[in-house]
Amino acid sequence: MAISEIVQDPSLLPILQTSAETLAQCQQLLALLDPATAPGSSPEVQEVSLAVSRQQKVLFALLARLRGQNRDATLRVRETKQATAEARQEIDRLHLQLQNLYYEQRHLNGEITACESYDHKYLSLPLIPIEEFLAIHPEHRESSDHDLMVARINHEHAEREKLEQARQELLKRKQALIAENKKRKDDLANLDQDLERFIDVSLSRDPLLCTIANGEYQAAKPIQKIFEKEYYNVPAMTGRNGELASSQTSSPAADDVTTTMSSTKASAQRLPPPEKAEAVRTRTGVIAAFWLVIILFGFPIWWKTTSIYRARLPIQEMIDWADGKRLTVYFYVVQACRPVFPLDIHVETPSLPPSEAQHLIRTTQHALDDLNEFSAHHLRLKLAEGSRGEEPYIDGESETGVEEKADTTLVVKLLPEDNLAGPRSELHADTSQLDVFYPPSQVPTFSSSNSPLSSFIAEELQKLFAEEKTTISHIISSSSSSPSPELAEDIGRRLRRTLKYADTYHLAFSLFTPGAEPSSWDIEGAVQEYLTPLLEAFSPISNFSVDTQVQIHAAFAPTAPLPTFDETQAAWTLKKEDLSAFINAAEWPLSPSIGAGPTINFILYVPSPSQAPLVIQGSHQATSWIVPQWGGVVLLNPPLALSDPSPRNPKHLSRESLRPAFLTFSHQLLTLLGTPTTPASLPFRLQTLMRVRAATLLLSASSTMGSLARLTESLPSIPIPATVAASVSTTLAHLSSACSHLREGRFAAALAAARVAEGEAERSFFEKSMVGQVYFPDEHKIAVYLPLLGPIGVPLLVALIKEIKRVVASRRS
Repeated sequence: MAISEIVQDPSLLPILQTSAETLAQCQQLLALLDPATAPGSSPEVQEVSLAVSRQQKVLFALLARLRGQNRDATLRVRETKQATAEARQEIDRLHLQLQNLYYEQRHLNGEITACESYDHKYLSLPLIPIEEFLAIHPEHRESSDHDLMVARINHEHAEREKLEQARQELLKRKQALIAENKKRKDDLANLDQDLERFIDVSLSRDPLLCTIANGEYQAAKPIQKIFEKEYYNVPAMTGRNGELASSQTSSPAADDVTTTMSSTKASAQRLPPPEKAEAVRTRTGVIAAFWLVIILFGFPIWWKTTSIYRARLPIQEMIDWADGKRLTVYFYVVQACRPVFPLDIHVETPSLPPSEAQHLIRTTQHALDDLNEFSAHHLRLKLAEGSRGEEPYIDGESETGVEEKADTTLVVKLLPEDNLAGPRSELHADTSQLDVFYPPSQVPTFSSSNSPLSSFIAEELQKLFAEEKTTISHIISSSSSSPSPELAEDIGRRLRRTLKYADTYHLAFSLFTPGAEPSSWDIEGAVQEYLTPLLEAFSPISNFSVDTQVQIHAAFAPTAPLPTFDETQAAWTLKKEDLSAFINAAEWPLSPSIGAGPTINFILYVPSPSQAPLVIQGSHQATSWIVPQWGGVVLLNPPLALSDPSPRNPKHLSRESLRPAFLTFSHQLLTLLGTPTTPASLPFRLQTLMRVRAATLLLSASSTMGSLARLTESLPSIPIPATVAASVSTTLAHLSSACSHLREGRFAAALAAARVAEGEAERSFFEKSMVGQVYFPDEHKIAVYLPLLGPIGVPLLVALIKEIKRVVASRRS
């Protein structure tokens, strides 16, 4: 079949025509290029070449037109396909709608069928037949089916209400008959009891009735006849042997009487013989002997073995110490200890005469008193003895090696300096000395009550002791001053981080690394150089022991988030919220406590070279953080060894490489021990910490005494051993001593006494024998004694009661 017969589309016919022309042109060109017809002379060859060139141009034109027509045909085909697809989608949409209509029609038909075939309850009601209903109510003969059904249901409801009322009336009658029947039965039962008592009395007093005990009932016949005649109306008959018999029409009550009389006869036959007087005396003696043994021996032994020793405690004095009330000691009324802090500040005036120096101190003291809003914390200025012309008085020791007095809190040295517009101050970083430089013109005259120099010194002293005042007022909660919110927040955050005070702390330094390197560190040299001076400065407050360890291949916890690389910081980072899961407590050997005191853990973590450097995200390359009341962590990123093909950590950490980490550990140790953050002088801050610790221990020991007193009063069954009384006495004595030392400004001695008082108070409160009795309630004692004494005590008690009743009855008769 020719292609012109297949393709009938008018738009494709021009393409077929152009294609045929192109084919004819190609054939002509091939004929010109046929070698068999190639000319031999050169002019002919040239003509043939020109003819081939012309034919090629025509062929190229036809090919271009054919390509254009082909492109147009392709576009039309695409358009046709798009139109076909759209039409198909429309058909599909209409078909889907048709199917939805079919489904909806089917659903509605099903619902109609279900409604028509719904089994209503009224169809199954047990109604009377329609004919019977219409005979009763002929007015409903013309009603519709619906109205007829409603009328039948109402009729059924009315009839059932009538039947229910009748049933209730019958139930009431039934209950009345049951009650009357029960009353009759009770009367019969009472009659049987009266008859039994009558027979018993007759047997014991009338010899004629003793024939019942021998099997003869002749004496009881008149009683039985009267009973039957009055209650049952049944004639009694007597057998040949004189035995009582009844006819077949006798009632069951008569049989009951006969049975009762038979049982009475049997019981009369089984009566025990009378007890002899000797047996009664023996029984009484046995019971009395048992009770005498119990009273004379049992109770004293039980009381002695189960008594609880309670040492005498000064309860009221302990409660008064806890409440801060007034105490009476040796007929003197004294105030219970309220922590006060009189701080002696020595003022050195080498360039002022004594009279001007005294006047300056008086005016400065007045200015301090005006600025002070916390009465428990008082600064007292004193003129240093021999201050003029002598060497300055420095905290610790002077150039001559003479130790400073223990009650000196601060040394203020006034130094005149020319060309000063106003006074300025400078606090020494390694001593408790404050140098005040002033122009000589600001020295107050005798006639002036105030001066710029006095105000400046007073304000500087207030700034130095501001944090200490706020901390102490926060501890004793009795200050009316209102510090700045920033300072109060800083103090609250510091107290939350601080560990509880202890006489001895254990410092545990641990080196952890996920790889095999570094495997050693110069810990002894680092501790000796960077930490020992700080620990020696802390020696008046607490003692320290140091323990170290190295743990290689210390991996993160399986649940801990891994570090992520931050391109902006060019380092591996840990998120702040993930720091709490950094420590792998399950696999890292971190001991919670070593010895009696608490343990402060310091972890030095060296990351693997593939995760170095490791820092905390968003904290300006921070590499350390504090775990409150536990310890601190430092991330150390040492220089990597690049000599090998792959970078690696150094095998050994030298003392110099440990210097940044141990300086951070020192700062973390100060924070964990509760050292104030200001001022910059470390001896000054340690003196402040000493006073804060003394106040804390004093209040804690007083509160423990109050708790112990209330515990012993609320639980009178717990024992109080003599060791507890001795500890309480020692605690109260050291509390008084600590309070006296505080009033006199001897804070080191006050801290030592408060430390002893706190230890003794804790020892007395957590006495093992006392704590055990707290968890042994009275219910447990009952559970122990009842199974042991119940089987013995109940028979003895019952026997005693019976014997007492017998004695009382014999005396009455």
